Amino acid sequence: MSEACELLHRWANTLPRLNASYSAGEIPKNGIYLVFEKGEFAHGRDRIVRVGTHTGNDRLAKRLHEHLFKPNKDRSIFRKHIGRCLLADDPFLEQWNFDLTSRANKLKYAGRVDIERQKEVETRVTSYISDNLEFVVFPVKEKNERLDLEKSLLATINCCTDCRPSPTWLGLRHQADIIRQGLWNVQGFGGQPLSVSDIQTLAGHTAA
Repeated sequence: MSEACELLHRWANTLPRLNASYSAGEIPKNGIYLVFEKGEFAHGRDRIVRVGTHTGNDRLAKRLHEHLFKPNKDRSIFRKHIGRCLLADDPFLEQWNFDLTSRANKLKYAGRVDIERQKEVETRVTSYISDNLEFVVFPVKEKNERLDLEKSLLATINCCTDCRPSPTWLGLRHQADIIRQGLWNVQGFGGQPLSVSDIQTLAGHTAA
């Protein structure tokens, strides 16, 4: 499994790297993104710390914006996870965990959330992302193929003994053990790990 994961990282690290200054024109309409984080390494290269995609057609750029830069943790579980780590020893964590997406929940938690503090934490999350994260993207047109490949990529990384977090990784402050294992993902690990030939095929298709 480590051989396949090593090849995955070797290939992923050759893809054009994007950061907070990216433009929507650099993003395919449909695809998968892989996130790297400052100070995290595996196989002698930058370590993949998150795998993600989207469900809506032609919405990869919008989904990336929600995850990385839009200050609304209820639209991005990725942002919420980072905030949970930044607030690991802070009583405000309880309020951060409230989901204010629905009208019912907005009414339920009305007056129980310090909105100004929430804005402050959102700013900290965005700053952490801008200062520490980069990502690469590659096109995958069909929804079912994207979702299956996302699970297989996660399984490939999760099964690899070389892909472990550094002692200073922010995710180690998370409340969930699954995050502390090294990926900013909590679901989708049940896929079939990719073989070396699978990754060679993937790299060949995206280079075409």
